[in-house]
Amino acid sequence: MAPTAAETRAAEIATGVPNDKRFILELEFVMALANPRYVHHLAVNDILDDPAFVAYLDYLSYWTRPEYARFVQYPHALYFLEQLEDPAFRAAMRNPRACEHVFAAQYYHWQNARTDRANAKIAAEAAAAAAGGGGGGGGGREAAAA
Repeated sequence: MAPTAAETRAAEIATGVPNDKRFILELEFVMALANPRYVHHLAVNDILDDPAFVAYLDYLSYWTRPEYARFVQYPHALYFLEQLEDPAFRAAMRNPRACEHVFAAQYYHWQNARTDRANAKIAAEAAAAAAGGGGGGGGGREAAAA
């Protein structure tokens, strides 16, 4: 839920940080959550167990809304922000092996996502061409049904 104007103004007064600077600070923090090793650091230092910090993470969930998410350069940050709502995930990130597993999975995704999407597109186009006789006019199913 996005903060209201009154909440935003109250936060500015309470923190002494202007809204534009707070926007940048919160954006940088949210993007830092894309790093599983940073999340692990927060977990092993008991920061993820602090109820005030958990409430702060809940507050930051407004970054998942499209009008804010467009500023986030690392989409995994939004995924981890959502995962950190789960106490089991917060506990799992204390384990160095779990952290490295998440890090490796993230690396694999970055390494192969573009290639996997391109290969899937090529395979789909080839299957469509084989099924439809290679024409691009949509003659596949319609021609077979006629």
